[in-house]
Amino acid sequence: MSWNPSSYALALIAALGVAVVASNALRGEEGTTAVSIPIGEVADPARLHIVSRPGRYGLRPAPTGSKYAVMNGRLVRIDAESGKVQSVIRQVDSILD
Repeated sequence: MSWNPSSYALALIAALGVAVVASNALRGEEGTTAVSIPIGEVADPARLHIVSRPGRYGLRPAPTGSKYAVMNGRLVRIDAESGKVQSVIRQVDSILD
């Protein structure tokens, strides 16, 4: 199997998913504490809620080429094409849209 950037991204996503599950298991909690999200990380679509109404979060529309999303209990801005996290905005307690 040859490794290309997509293969590395998929391996990273899988590893991060395992780390989050292990972290929650060690704490004995089910996601009650927000997990740190590194800038540049490719967001896992299975753990991502794309924000459709940014105003409900007190935001203006996302800049061109970006989307807002909720990931691991954090409001983030991601690149619309690559899915890479561009910024972590703040913690959110619930999905509002």
